[in-house]
Amino acid sequence: MLSSPVQTTLAEAVPLRDVPFVVVDLETTGGSPRDSSITEIGAVLVTGGERLGTFQTLVNPEEPIPAFISHLTGIDDFLVREEPPIEAVLPAFLEFARGAVFVAHNARFDFSFLNENLGRLDYPALEGPPVCTAKLARRVVWPEVPNVRLQTLARYFRTRVKPTHRALDDAMACAEVLDGLLELGGRLGILTLGDLREAVRARGRPHFGKIRLADPLPHAAGVYRFVGQDERVLYVGKARDLRARVKSYLYGDGRKKIENLLGEVRRVEGDVTPGGELEALVLEARLIRRHEPKYNRRGKTWRRFAYLKLDPSEAYPRLKVVHRAGHGDGCTYLGPFSGGGAARLAKEALEDVVPLRSCTRAMGARTRFAPCVLADMGRCPAPCDGRIDPERYGELVRDLLSSLESPDGLLGALEAKMWRLADAERFEEAASVRDRLGALAAALHRARRDAWLLGAGRLEIVVEGDRLLGFDGGALARAGDAPGETEPIPIPCPRERADELSAVRSWLAKNPVRVLACDVPLAEPVDGGARIAKILRWAKDQELPRAARR
Repeated sequence: MLSSPVQTTLAEAVPLRDVPFVVVDLETTGGSPRDSSITEIGAVLVTGGERLGTFQTLVNPEEPIPAFISHLTGIDDFLVREEPPIEAVLPAFLEFARGAVFVAHNARFDFSFLNENLGRLDYPALEGPPVCTAKLARRVVWPEVPNVRLQTLARYFRTRVKPTHRALDDAMACAEVLDGLLELGGRLGILTLGDLREAVRARGRPHFGKIRLADPLPHAAGVYRFVGQDERVLYVGKARDLRARVKSYLYGDGRKKIENLLGEVRRVEGDVTPGGELEALVLEARLIRRHEPKYNRRGKTWRRFAYLKLDPSEAYPRLKVVHRAGHGDGCTYLGPFSGGGAARLAKEALEDVVPLRSCTRAMGARTRFAPCVLADMGRCPAPCDGRIDPERYGELVRDLLSSLESPDGLLGALEAKMWRLADAERFEEAASVRDRLGALAAALHRARRDAWLLGAGRLEIVVEGDRLLGFDGGALARAGDAPGETEPIPIPCPRERADELSAVRSWLAKNPVRVLACDVPLAEPVDGGARIAKILRWAKDQELPRAARR
């Protein structure tokens, strides 16, 4: 017997030849652990393919055994009449199985029956998860066998003991099947206890031939890369345990995209991130931007990011949806947005309150042409036919720019419009205003946070665990970076770095930090902050405010 149990975590690297297994089979009065009772327990203790001991006992279920069960197993009421009850049997079984990994064929059945009785008698539950030889067979010998029933596998491996629907015979046959499965599994890369548990619980088609690709990776947090034959990075991901995460793919994943990915993988690389979760998030975003992996959903989504642009140098400026932001061009930008649709919603929200022209025709100071229907509806100042001069139009532009800095009045006007429409039971129009309002508020919220984060210059913070993190213009300086090596993020944030900034922004919002030093004091305008927060809550619920629906 063993003096201490084997640690059974997925990351455990104990070689299978050194792992003690207790192979168990039960006979019962039925299929429900709560409503049925155990009539026989059989178990075999094996290590490295060597049988170390056996355990067998009949159990008095203290209830009638159904006739069909007696016909199947040969165990009837007369046979168990003088046998001990389960409470007298369990202590001996627990001592026999102590320190060994639980194995059974269709293990959930036997494992749950034993734990149900242990719990009823106030014993601690068996340590899990159990190893199921049926599941393991599906990974190792399927589809070479027509099914994974114990009788079929016993014939396949030519076991000395044949299953007979009696507990000890079935346990001994299962132990031989386990030995055969482990031998085949070893050739496929199942070499440790962690490998075995992953193989049993994985789904989809396994790539056993590539499991050893994960061996160079450490059991540490970081970012991993799947690399193809042409040295192109196929996928980038992050994990708390690099080796375990990569192996979880290789043992099988039912998703078609992952199957295709694994078919192309030739090498796996990993980078440990001592800076913790934030460093992993940032490094993942940077690598995805750099390599644009074909299997990362975010690999090219940044190309859809958009901005609102206002060029004050034009005679009659208008809001434009653009996909690139300039720097030092004198224009005002809001964004990036996740796409053109969100940018257009924010544009419409601003035009609801500040009636700038929305036509796309280029205009100089003296350009004139026939006005559109928006001018007749009073929703455009119509500089096209001279109804407003450049000076008055410039005031509208300055009002808009001022509202972006102090948006309380702007957002309040949109909110009031939404309420009026809802009170008039024009709910579709009210919902449209709500969506525009939500898109605008979210953009203003991001812009406010980005302004102090990107404008802080060199920023040093202390996070949980007294770890020091440094930023340069919003860009995280990774451990080992030389001074000046980190490239700051300009304002407005370029779309190709939006995911990196979003990771930093989200992480800072969720985690307590202490500011140690910064070049520019961190500050955010008060005006509009409370209203932005309220609107974001509405947008998250995707419903009209209660007051507006009454």
